[in-house]
Amino acid sequence: MVETETETAYLECTCGGERLHRLTYVHRCLLTIVCDNCGRITAMPRELVLGQYTRDFRDRLGRLPAKLRSDARERPVHFVVSLPVKAIGKVGQVIHEIKLISRT
Repeated sequence: MVETETETAYLECTCGGERLHRLTYVHRCLLTIVCDNCGRITAMPRELVLGQYTRDFRDRLGRLPAKLRSDARERPVHFVVSLPVKAIGKVGQVIHEIKLISRT
């Protein structure tokens, strides 16, 4: 599952005054801002998003050993059986996140 999230906020827009905007994130990295009134799309600079995503990804990798240890201790059989599927799913998730970021 790709962790994309959309939230709304009232922001100043060139179409006049504060308007409702949709903000789209991938793992806490802001990708785009879209005005609901005029449809103007503001994409965050790719270098900025990639830098934020890289830091976030390193943090997630740093937490992985403790999470795997905890999962293995709590439910060892389920952990062993589900690990290959989870690993493939996570690789697919990261690839999809990078594709989303590369489109900005």
